[in-house]
Amino acid sequence: MSDRPEIEIERQTVFGDDGQLEVTETNIETSLEDFGADADHRDRDSRLDRPEASEFGVDDRPEVTQSSSGDQSTLFADTDADQQTLTGEEAAMQCLFES
Repeated sequence: MSDRPEIEIERQTVFGDDGQLEVTETNIETSLEDFGADADHRDRDSRLDRPEASEFGVDDRPEVTQSSSGDQSTLFADTDADQQTLTGEEAAMQCLFES
């Protein structure tokens, strides 16, 4: 049982031609797409549907492919664990966009 109260819609209003609110009898449904936002309607697998390992301590799940396409760049460079910068610092944790 939920502790949240049920909200009943008594009346729905819209702005009329003169800019005043007017009561309307029909419900108006909108979404963010009506305002130009992109919505992803693909069916996604839930985390519960992802494959499990066959036994404890063995990760034999299939490899997950990651898409590298897009407008965003990575924050840190892909480096080897022992790679260093020209100044001798550890390169693995160097942020590419420091100010």
